[in-house]
Amino acid sequence: MTVLTNLNLVTATGVAYALLGALTMFVCNRALYRSASRIVAGYPGVLAILSTRRRDARSGLVLLTAGIALQALGACGYTAPASLWRYPVFTLAAFLLIHCVLRFNASRHIPVSRRAGSRELFQTRRSMRLREAAQREAANLHAREAARSPRDNGIVYLGHEWAPQWWSDRFGVSIDVLRTALHHVGPMVVDVERFLALQRRTRELAA
Repeated sequence: MTVLTNLNLVTATGVAYALLGALTMFVCNRALYRSASRIVAGYPGVLAILSTRRRDARSGLVLLTAGIALQALGACGYTAPASLWRYPVFTLAAFLLIHCVLRFNASRHIPVSRRAGSRELFQTRRSMRLREAAQREAANLHAREAARSPRDNGIVYLGHEWAPQWWSDRFGVSIDVLRTALHHVGPMVVDVERFLALQRRTRELAA
């Protein structure tokens, strides 16, 4: 009881605040260092998390500064009885409550990746929508390219409207010549190429 009666609440509060602030800064700065060593620039989610940790470190700095200031006041002769312990406790609780509210509001804007632990380039809502649109457009383009070309390039099939011109451009002959080749050797590409090459050689010899 004698110790509690002679206790300077200003100095004790300053020591407690300083220790709590220093511990908070140490933990946050250590987490910042470990995260920054693995960060890839440009990830919005990672940058937002680092920003939140810096905010925590600044809160620790505020506590540390307040603790040092209270210790300085205690050293200058300012005193307060231990019976007023509720005031520094309530002040600390209010500070932590405000900090938690601000931190919660900031964490709501941190983009969450679809898979836990993954780091994707597109982590904002807008960029993820753009990526999905780009993927759909790429799939549609691939489908259109597949629809324009034959499913089996080893067989000449002229059943589609685009097929005669497509095979004509591939072999470098007219559609009539192509139909003649199909009539003589069948639809296999190897046979058609051999037939057309033989025709070209025959024309060159005749010329």
